[in-house]
Order: sequence, then structure tokens, then C-alpha cells
Amino acid sequence: MKKIIDKKIVAILVIMFILGFLGGILFLIMTNKLDKLIIKEEIEEYFNLIKTGEYSNFNSFINSFKNNIIYITIILVSSVVFLLSPLVFFINFYKGFVIGFLMSSIVLTFKVKGVLYSILSIIPHQIIMTILIIVYSSIMLKFTIKLFKGFRNGENINIRLFTEKVLLMFIGALILALISSLLEIYLNTFILNAVL
Repeated sequence: MKKIIDKKIVAILVIMFILGFLGGILFLIMTNKLDKLIIKEEIEEYFNLIKTGEYSNFNSFINSFKNNIIYITIILVSSVVFLLSPLVFFINFYKGFVIGFLMSSIVLTFKVKGVLYSILSIIPHQIIMTILIIVYSSIMLKFTIKLFKGFRNGENINIRLFTEKVLLMFIGALILALISSLLEIYLNTFILNAVL
């Protein structure tokens, strides 16, 4: 595993995630009062759905899984098409932004209790997806860089082997995304419901 993960790429992706996380918090702080009221209503509605058990259903699972598939598909496409590779960095930034915005919105809505609710709202599914996105992005970027260098230097590239590796990584990411969605809809909502 160490051979296919580049620590420098991982470090850059983690920095992008942290910048996104801070950006999500800053974005909420900068929104006007009316927008903050709308955000509070949305968060309260989300938590009411969890309380009533309406959020723990198959449709919610499908929506969560679709979102996770979008992340890993964009990473796959941007890595295979070298010119789109900067999108991988944006995806990591965006993931951080979403989590930062979500957590700060929960704190804004529930004040002191919101700190606990915001932490519980990301455990374990958001942590799994964040690690997956960072690691998957770094592996795919490393594959892309190797492929690009090979073509540039006129080396013989085994396209079949490259495709097999990319496909294997995608399937692995897909399985983890599925697990993350199952945990979000069934385990995470159960934990939040117990605390609420």
C-alpha cells in the first residue's frame, strides 16, 4: 500500500480539505441574518426527521450513496483525463467545505449542545468518506502522473494493467462508499436519535 500512496500528494490533499473546512465555517459566519434563519430551519427539520425516524429509509440511503458515487466518479474521471486532474484538489476542498459548513450550522442552531451534535453527525460515515476521498485521490493522482510521465518519455505503457488497477481502485472505493452510506443512514441516525 505504501508504494501506491504518495505522502506529498496526501499532505496537499489534507491541506485542501482543511482549507475547505475553514472555508465552510467562514462562509456561515459571513452569511446574513435571513440566510442564517433559513439554515437554522433546515437543520431543525433535518434533526426532526432523525427524531421521527423518517430519515432512516431506503430513499435516504440511495441519495447518500448517489452523492458518494459522484465524489469517487469525479475523482476517477479527473484522474484519467490528465487535464481535469485539478478537479481532484477541488473535490477535497469541497468535502472539507461541506463538513465545516454542516458542523458550524449545527452549532449555530443548537448552541452548546450543537458541539456534541455536530461531532456525532460526522461519526463514523463522514470520517470514512473523508479518508476514502483523500487516499483514493492520492492513489489516482499518482497513477495519472506515472501514466503522463510514461507517455511524455516515450515509455511503453501497459494500458490494460493501468485500466485494471484503476478499475480495482474504483470498485474498492465504491464498496467503502456503500458502507459509509449504510452507516450514515442506519447507524449514525440511531446514535443521534439516542442522544436527542
